[in-house]
Amino acid sequence: MNYYILYLKQILNEQDDSRKADYVFIHSRGETASEEYERLRRLGLDVSQAQERAMSLLLFGV
Repeated sequence: MNYYILYLKQILNEQDDSRKADYVFIHSRGETASEEYERLRRLGLDVSQAQERAMSLLLFGV
């Protein structure tokens, strides 16, 4: 399990969001954020920039 998946699960549980048990949503969003972070790091963005953009993608609409 990756950091983004765990983080999103925590946020959804804290907010009692109806998607808190939606495996497909959580894993899809988490994997997308993780891939985006890795892509941005390969492009040369520093850790904080890549993390900020990945988190924005992860939490969009949450």
